Amino acid sequence: MLMRGSAAPKILAVADSESYLKWAAHLLAGLQGAGTADFRTELLLLDTPLLPVPEQRSAALTGTRWEGRSPGVVTRRALRGELERLRPDIVLAAATGPVVQQIHSTAARVSPRPALLSGLPGVGLPATTKGARYRRLGDAFVTHSHAEAAAYRRVYGALRYPADILVTRLPMLASAAPPEPVRGGGRVHRIVFAPQAKVPPLRSQRLQILRALDDWARAEAGRTVAIKLRSREGEQETHHEHVPYRELLGRMHTSGEASARMRLEYGPMAEFLTPGTALVTVSSTAALESLDRGLPTLVVSDFGVNEEMLNAAFSGSGLERTLEQLRAGDFPFPTRDWLRENYFHPPEDSFERALVLLAARSRQAQLTDLGRQALAQDLRGVRAELRTLAPAPVVSAYRSGVTALRRIRSR
Repeated sequence: MLMRGSAAPKILAVADSESYLKWAAHLLAGLQGAGTADFRTELLLLDTPLLPVPEQRSAALTGTRWEGRSPGVVTRRALRGELERLRPDIVLAAATGPVVQQIHSTAARVSPRPALLSGLPGVGLPATTKGARYRRLGDAFVTHSHAEAAAYRRVYGALRYPADILVTRLPMLASAAPPEPVRGGGRVHRIVFAPQAKVPPLRSQRLQILRALDDWARAEAGRTVAIKLRSREGEQETHHEHVPYRELLGRMHTSGEASARMRLEYGPMAEFLTPGTALVTVSSTAALESLDRGLPTLVVSDFGVNEEMLNAAFSGSGLERTLEQLRAGDFPFPTRDWLRENYFHPPEDSFERALVLLAARSRQAQLTDLGRQALAQDLRGVRAELRTLAPAPVVSAYRSGVTALRRIRSR
């Protein structure tokens, strides 16, 4: 534990995109007055092509102590100087894998070395060796359910990485116990559709979803559908979207295929999750935020509920429904047993206690010297360096070239 009379543990989170910024800010906010320790927290944004614009930052920080103001932005080259100035006990790399690699590598060279922490900003399944390798320098990895923790322990154990696998509640969830379906919410009059950039991958599949949503809206007066997007045209997200719903819905409106009852919406997800609403998604973490408020929630099953669709966490939840069931208004809610095992376990202080121990090990210079490992990782970090330093047009051109090459090879 920390020495008597010493300052409270200090945690610095470094985020690189809108979804990671939201996760980091809410995670840090939950540590304020946590009871186990009076944590001191700092938040920075890393200047990468994924840097969120002011509107995205505002939405991500809603409900935290950073609401109404933006955290500082630091370049990759200036990061070490900021770490030496702030002297955190723990550095939380709230970022995509290649950027976590760079943040941890930089922090590993600071003396005394801070503890290195990372995690994912929502549903973390499937657990992959690729993701773990980017985080190989980490002292600990954050998960949000006991099922996730078991999966990551298997992956880290197979790779022989010694990181602790920690469990805490997803910080955007407010319920203290498994939630109950909201009472007095009345009939569902609005669907909020939460897209994911990666899945489903095909244009035809995305059109099927939009058509089913529009059919539901047309079937009864007063129904509306909000396609809730994280970014406006030209803005960046954590993952690149090859078939944007923005373009698909625009063409459907132009051709008259979609009604005016379907429209694009922006802003904090919390503002959309109100009684009378059902959330629909293929794999978004927004499903958990919806359940947290007791709202009916539907996971589209037509294209699979598995690792390929990034929604394996919802297998067996009772939320799986087809697009035909969506059209019929069959909006489910899961059992308490599933909720307890998956993201809605009772709050406990083991996570905070683990952070206090990591901070103490940092202050007492008990953490492993990672200098050589950081150097070796840097030599493998060309992709990460491009991600953090290359201008956005270069990254965009690279992605376009890779896509074009894949199309040629598939012919």
